[in-house]
Amino acid sequence: MVQNIKWNLTSDKCFEIIHLTLIDILTESKNCTRGIDELIRLLNSRTKVYKLHNYRKYNSFSKYLKIEYKGFLNFIEDYNFYDVIKTDKDISIKLYKNLVNLDDIKYSGKRLTKDSEWIFIDNFDEELFIK
Repeated sequence: MVQNIKWNLTSDKCFEIIHLTLIDILTESKNCTRGIDELIRLLNSRTKVYKLHNYRKYNSFSKYLKIEYKGFLNFIEDYNFYDVIKTDKDISIKLYKNLVNLDDIKYSGKRLTKDSEWIFIDNFDEELFIK
């Protein structure tokens, strides 16, 4: 079932709010790591000031992530500055602060990581690919 929900905030604004809030929460945590249940609870708690949707049941960012990204973990796993740590009992999320470029966190099509350099190879050696 595809849900077509009209959000009060743009996807770019939601993207920005979610990342900045998650980065703040994880930065405050010991070793920049927090359990997924607590992280989702804190995300919803800190972002409840935003009126994301007119209906209360859709008015949380965890619900937004579930609908738009098919889940919190799917969203997290798309970015290399978060790491998912799975143990027998728990799932934790770790932030790698050295990979985050906070100047570019506002979604404008820019990369979110500091790894922004491209390497161009001029001499393509076809012998490597011929068997």
